[in-house]
Amino acid sequence: MNILKAVFWDVDGTIADTELEGHRIAFNRSFHDYDLDWRWDQLTYQNLLKISGGLNRIKFYNKSAKEKITDDMCKKVQIRKGLHYKNIIRSGVIRPREGVLRLINELHCQNVEQYIVTTSGRASLEPLLKTILEKSIKCFSGSITCEDVVSLKPHPEAYLKVISYCHFPIENCIAIEDSLNGVASAKAANIKCLMTPPAWLDKDDITSTTANACVDSLGSLTNPSNLIYGIPIMNKIVDFNYLTSLIV
Repeated sequence: MNILKAVFWDVDGTIADTELEGHRIAFNRSFHDYDLDWRWDQLTYQNLLKISGGLNRIKFYNKSAKEKITDDMCKKVQIRKGLHYKNIIRSGVIRPREGVLRLINELHCQNVEQYIVTTSGRASLEPLLKTILEKSIKCFSGSITCEDVVSLKPHPEAYLKVISYCHFPIENCIAIEDSLNGVASAKAANIKCLMTPPAWLDKDDITSTTANACVDSLGSLTNPSNLIYGIPIMNKIVDFNYLTSLIV
């Protein structure tokens, strides 16, 4: 039986549902600041999430926009967006997803190493570390962000890098992800993966993933986790024992 030694946490959508009411809103505010006639509604942004990296999303959208901008302007819009995102996170409107803080603390008590593995920028991560994760920073041994890799998810580079940092065999590790790109990234690195998709993710996209299990949330005593597919949850929440069962 494999013993759980390390857990790799994705951030956006996994630790907190930051995408639609965090990043998307920040993008739209940045567009407004630069007098761009762009507005990303929820459906537009959900489709853009198939592309990793905020700057890449801006450049992709720019190709089909009626009002096109230069690459330099794309970068300025992305930088401005980062400032708006920090303010949104600091306002406290974004909360951790169900069961996240509970599981982080439980794993810490079980001496499981935990790492953040995101291909978002460090500037996006730091506001979360200072708010949602402020009391849990001690539980993490390190982090990988887009500044640490050349290729973004779904490429496995971020996970291959964190494996080299933690020094544990892949068989003793598991990733927690919310998206198709994230699951694909972990699986391409041969790491077992639990998927916790946001409520707005298309059901067909969820069932098409190759995660080892999929749940609607990590769960709590008052709001249990519901299994979408995979090994049944015995204690109604995702805990150390359940994650261990996924790496056997």
